[in-house]
Amino acid sequence: MKSTIPQTIFEAADQYPNKKILYYKKGGSYVGISFKEVRKQIGYISSALLGLGIKKGDRVAILSSNRPEWVVSDLAIMDAGAISVPVHATLSPKIIKHILVDSGAKILIINNQLQLNKVLLVEKEIPDLKKIIYMDIDNPNEIQSVKTLILWEEAMSNGKKQGLKPANSIHHNDTATIMYTSGTTDMPKGVELTHYNILSNIRAALDYVHIYPKDILLSFLPLSHAFERTAGYLAPLSQGAAIAYAENTKTLVQNLKEIRPTVLISVPRIFEKMFNALWEKVRKGNRHAREFFVWGLKQKKGSWQHFIADRLIFKKVRKLLGGRLRLTFSGGASLNPKLGKFYEKMGITILEGYGLTETSPITSVNTAHKRKFGSVGIALMGVEIKIADDKEILIKGPNVMKGYHNKPEITAHALNGYGWFHTGDLGFIDEEGFLFVIGRRKEMIVLSTGKNVWPEVVENALNGDRYIGQSMVIGNNRPYLVALIVPTLQELEDYTKEKNILYDSLEELLQKPQILQVYRERIDRATEDLADHEKIANFILLKNEFQQKKDELTPTLKLRREVIYERNKKAIEIMCR
Repeated sequence: MKSTIPQTIFEAADQYPNKKILYYKKGGSYVGISFKEVRKQIGYISSALLGLGIKKGDRVAILSSNRPEWVVSDLAIMDAGAISVPVHATLSPKIIKHILVDSGAKILIINNQLQLNKVLLVEKEIPDLKKIIYMDIDNPNEIQSVKTLILWEEAMSNGKKQGLKPANSIHHNDTATIMYTSGTTDMPKGVELTHYNILSNIRAALDYVHIYPKDILLSFLPLSHAFERTAGYLAPLSQGAAIAYAENTKTLVQNLKEIRPTVLISVPRIFEKMFNALWEKVRKGNRHAREFFVWGLKQKKGSWQHFIADRLIFKKVRKLLGGRLRLTFSGGASLNPKLGKFYEKMGITILEGYGLTETSPITSVNTAHKRKFGSVGIALMGVEIKIADDKEILIKGPNVMKGYHNKPEITAHALNGYGWFHTGDLGFIDEEGFLFVIGRRKEMIVLSTGKNVWPEVVENALNGDRYIGQSMVIGNNRPYLVALIVPTLQELEDYTKEKNILYDSLEELLQKPQILQVYRERIDRATEDLADHEKIANFILLKNEFQQKKDELTPTLKLRREVIYERNKKAIEIMCR
């Protein structure tokens, strides 16, 4: 009989029982939990869920930021024979309600008051949800809820006393989880993945990219996202590697220094932020150091000149990331090839891959020995990738989902009856088997001139400029492209001080002709290598960043274009006149 996800993790726990496997911040320093203790907690929570009436196939949701209890909850749910439903902690009450209602979750596990408050706003509209297991709630006795509230420690204690085991065994073809898509263009869809879907993906990925028991990862992407869940949690644990949880993205640099990870799972936006922060540090240094840094970047890797630059400068940069990084992975969106080459010069290897929630999620990856900048790598063993006549990327393999929850018609359309999953992404495969993603079909901009534009290509070029923090390109049914630009405020402040520009408010500053001219020049320079129809004809500067809590970004920091468009509709229409 083939393994299930809990069985696979339990086998690793038996092999490394006393190893500290999960680390979290407590009292200002990191504390580790042994594999033996983690397994024990999984058993207690699994038993507690069974005691609360959970049966095989029931859905239990997790609404929490990254922490050891997330892992314990996820594995306990599956060990009980139930189906785990991760919910992104950054989602609004409206989308949380949609996921809980659509999945039919009977129990919800949450981590803090913020998440509970969001659920309380919509709980009366979630009929199937009966109980909430909570961790860190301020005053639980004062909370007015129509659901039964159970303290995490109480659930753990009850599970320990009960010692219950699921009556029915779990099969590898059973649904292990329903993971909801990011919903960049519509409401999230529930993707049903079996134990075998995910395990086959883990095994295939580990054949290409090795994770060792001596490795330690710093986890900061949401565990509720397929990429982090498979690559940053299940795959490492299955190999006996340790995982430490970052406090949040704002403390990432500090946590990198504390944990000194050997492996890092990230998304392009984080690499962009690190790039901008590094250049800011370089520019504020003395002139000679700045010139030497730029000189070092121009040297060919392997040359004695690069060796000198590496020993004197680049080694210090690596120390900012802990100094022990063996591999970093980028997924969720396209990484600007210029960024990949920049980090490579620093001695930091970024392996870019590709996949979707529907494919568990990894379908292709660059490896340390076989990679191409700009590509998303070669297909994993057992996974087939082909390009349809209209350039759509099709995927077939054991990692492809069972289907969309409660959506048989959409499932039939996506899987087309022949096992090929239609990704909605367009791309091509070169003569060496490397996959290149052009863009998402739904996001393609069709200008009134008939020209097609992939917005991500233009936005990557724009975001590569240190003065630009975020951007979104618009142009459907228009003769030219326009852009919403979120400035990098630190760069802007430095520029105003240097030029002695006076202003009373940020709104006033962003309208000043001198500032607009600076951005006009930088936008033109950033897009100079693009085709004429990909150039930006007009733009506006926005004072506020696109944020997850406003539903403007997905949990992996991709743009929710329709939301952003609607919120800036008037300004866009004025810009397009």
